[in-house]
Amino acid sequence: MTATVTEQLSIDQARSYLLERAQARGVQLEVYALRNTSTNIRAFDGEVSEFKLQARQGVGLRALQGGAWGYSFTENLAPAALDRALDMAVENAELVAPESGAGLVAWAEPPALDLYGEGLSGVKVEQKVKVALDLERTAREADPRVTSVPYGMYVDSDSETLVGNTEGLSRGFKALQAFHFVAPLVSENGQNKMQRDWQFTREFTELDPTRTALSAVEKAVALLGARPAPSGQFPAVFSGECLAELLDLFSPMFSGKMVEEGKSPLAGRLGELVASELVTLVDDATLARGMNSRAFDVEGCPSAPLTLVEAGRLTAFLHNAQTAARAGTHSTGHAARMGYQGVVGVGPSNLLLQAGKTPDSEVRAGLSGVLVTGVSGGHAGANPITGDFSLQAEGFWLEDGGVAHPLEVFTVAGNILEVLAGIEAVSDTVEWTSDAVGAPAVRIGRLAVGGN
Repeated sequence: MTATVTEQLSIDQARSYLLERAQARGVQLEVYALRNTSTNIRAFDGEVSEFKLQARQGVGLRALQGGAWGYSFTENLAPAALDRALDMAVENAELVAPESGAGLVAWAEPPALDLYGEGLSGVKVEQKVKVALDLERTAREADPRVTSVPYGMYVDSDSETLVGNTEGLSRGFKALQAFHFVAPLVSENGQNKMQRDWQFTREFTELDPTRTALSAVEKAVALLGARPAPSGQFPAVFSGECLAELLDLFSPMFSGKMVEEGKSPLAGRLGELVASELVTLVDDATLARGMNSRAFDVEGCPSAPLTLVEAGRLTAFLHNAQTAARAGTHSTGHAARMGYQGVVGVGPSNLLLQAGKTPDSEVRAGLSGVLVTGVSGGHAGANPITGDFSLQAEGFWLEDGGVAHPLEVFTVAGNILEVLAGIEAVSDTVEWTSDAVGAPAVRIGRLAVGGN
């Protein structure tokens, strides 16, 4: 490839340039390239309070020298800058210790996923602004108890991801996302409550800001009139969204890297029952509507559904190429990194606890106890190494399966594996979080609750 010293290449051209230079030098190299254009619009009190158009692109390099990885990245895609990035990656590899299992692979072809379509084709900026304004206005006007809407936003993204290596791998995919989010604040008799709702799609015309706004207000108003929670051990129902939040906090325990480092309560338990037989947990990067869907991971390994827990039995861990090699297995397509600046680790895509056969309305039938609809404080109160948690929660008191009244903020404590093992019923309806974790509502026999 010929180019002037200062000419900015496309990410595809930059990938080709770097791989050609690396091969000429006898360097083993992986290139991870990303281009992203995004719109972010916030609305407040009937006006646009923030409008951002952003465009970023760059390449992350990973050179393998003597069994050691050397990283570098650059957002300057001129040939001279790419040469410097290659030099730096090689130099960095010479400064660190070799790692067992390190290697580059020319993976098989990935699945054909359409994550792009025509979702934002022809959509004007004015239409995007209208979504943000309609979302905030509808929430603000939905109920006289709404005092403000601190958070109302529209976000979209148009991205392209490329991976290549000197073993001959070269692949890419494009993805579109459109998303809106709203969180109204409601007040009554000195109580203030806030709830949120959101919608994700790849087709702009599917966005329904009115429905999202009304749902968020309904959820917030339902918490007004909250009473202190009792303390003790009680039967409990976790809403699907709340259980998904818990699974998100503890997803690192399924990482082959965490297992290898002795930082997972599931280490050494492959093939064992670790949950109720009603529990089947899958990570699936190929879901057509999954927020984190992708044709391949950051190493280029093809995506495929992976069952982690089947009918309560632990069947697999998440692996990248290196953790898999050290564990004597194959990559599951779960290499992950924080953009082109990050290092390669292990992470989930779309994590899903599969729906059961109990109608949603019957999960809490006859139960007197707590309905937990949300948890917070996970950074300090959840330990994925042990599975233990002590978290702030919100929800309702149930009497004979019906909602008696909302509860003031309370504490729930336990161990995630004990929660999964204690599941007695699983709803037939899945709810998703905005972190791409999905779960149905579940009933458990006992949960430690700390009230006011």
